Amino acid sequence: MKRGLFFAFLCALVVGATALVLVIASFIRPRVFQSFLFGGQPGGKGSFARSGLSGSNADVVAEANQSVVTILATRALRADEVPSGSPGGNGSAETRVQRGTGAGFIVDPEGLIVTNQHVIANADRVRVKLLDGRTHAATVVGFDRATDLALLKIEATGLEPLSMGDSDAVRVGDPVIAIGNPLEYERSVTAGIVSAKGRKVYEAEPFEDFIQTDAAINRGNSGGPLLNRRGEVVGVNTVIRSDGRGISFAVPINVVKRVVEQLRAHGFVERGYLGLTPAALTPELRDGLNLGDVQGIVVADVSNNLPAARAGIQPYDVITHFNGRSIRQTDDFFIQVSSAAPQQQVEIAIVRGGQQMKFYPTLDRRPEDAAASSPQVRLASEKSGHISGQNTGLSLGFSVRENTPEVLRDLRVGRLSDEIAGGVIVSEVDPLGPAADSRLSPGQVILEANRQPIHSLADFQKVTAQLRKGDTLVIRFTSPYQRAIRFAAIKIGES
Repeated sequence: MKRGLFFAFLCALVVGATALVLVIASFIRPRVFQSFLFGGQPGGKGSFARSGLSGSNADVVAEANQSVVTILATRALRADEVPSGSPGGNGSAETRVQRGTGAGFIVDPEGLIVTNQHVIANADRVRVKLLDGRTHAATVVGFDRATDLALLKIEATGLEPLSMGDSDAVRVGDPVIAIGNPLEYERSVTAGIVSAKGRKVYEAEPFEDFIQTDAAINRGNSGGPLLNRRGEVVGVNTVIRSDGRGISFAVPINVVKRVVEQLRAHGFVERGYLGLTPAALTPELRDGLNLGDVQGIVVADVSNNLPAARAGIQPYDVITHFNGRSIRQTDDFFIQVSSAAPQQQVEIAIVRGGQQMKFYPTLDRRPEDAAASSPQVRLASEKSGHISGQNTGLSLGFSVRENTPEVLRDLRVGRLSDEIAGGVIVSEVDPLGPAADSRLSPGQVILEANRQPIHSLADFQKVTAQLRKGDTLVIRFTSPYQRAIRFAAIKIGES
């Protein structure tokens, strides 16, 4: 009896001591305590998804920020696009280039990055800035205007991709977090809820299927991730309503997955095409066609010599199923057809005159896909064109001329040679070259190059002739209006 009481007391003592230790640990090292209970490394990548805990917004953001990037898109302006009245007459490097900023996120450790197509549209050069400050030239793997998505690639190491969620599982009212660069405030974080699903914004594109959220999204957020509380991407922030507040839209991540798969394989998205026009089966149309309780969409028109017509589908047919899946709305139909590959045979179930029938057309490719998706963005590896004038080399990205009154008149920079003897005048700057990044502009006077005094064009050519790709040219220069002497460092051969 005494022995039993002793063991009972001993067990109670051990349980009590263990409980006390766990309580103390939960206050002193809460994340370690969380890891002990649920497994995984505290704060490790994907720990929220493994443990099933939602964590705080701060934990989700700290983890996701490793994979969120800044997209820097640059376009050279044509002569007729340069703002009138710009300093220097010909326009400085700054006025001759259009810069845009967006966001993106890493989806593959090999350097694949997702962003919006409109972020890089018409750009001549695209760069990606990582969390640690590294900036890399990006090539455009491909883009898709229909979904406003683009896939970029950079050559870098140590990249962490974000985890992809399931946008079909997202519910209205679920909390979400947006990360991006609104108005160039890098890595701004906002939070809200899912306001709605399946939204259309432009109404012109049949593939619109946006997630609506009230998380604040502004210009510069485009291409950034919309995250759930587990740190998984459920959408790509894309569109805002400028005439409202708290109404923003994201491309569902399940759509992104399908598009990225095709962009990675082909550089563009191939969509199936039937060649028919569907219409919603409204109560009025149902009554007028005596369709009773038939569910589906009605064929409004069929184009000649295209898959639907060749298979025998006719106007007034009611499409009820596509490859065995029920069709209830026109959006359902467009999504199913566009998700199928060209040259694929599909099964379409219809009701015609009260009878059920099946047809087996072979899909064509949607006509506008290839032309609309062929990359027009100049890849970062491509070289820009030659600069006119006395060029010092493509790798420098600018031209210089002697500091003479005639040159100053040509460049419309005043009588600078009367005040500053010697030096060479910057006559032209490639807006996509390394010199433009240093804010070098036409009309500025270079006084020294790599610590060597520059009195003439021959002096400058002598210094630059010794440079090789990868070298850095350090110049001291002055501006005709500011009179201050400044430095610029230009990495040779960077594009």
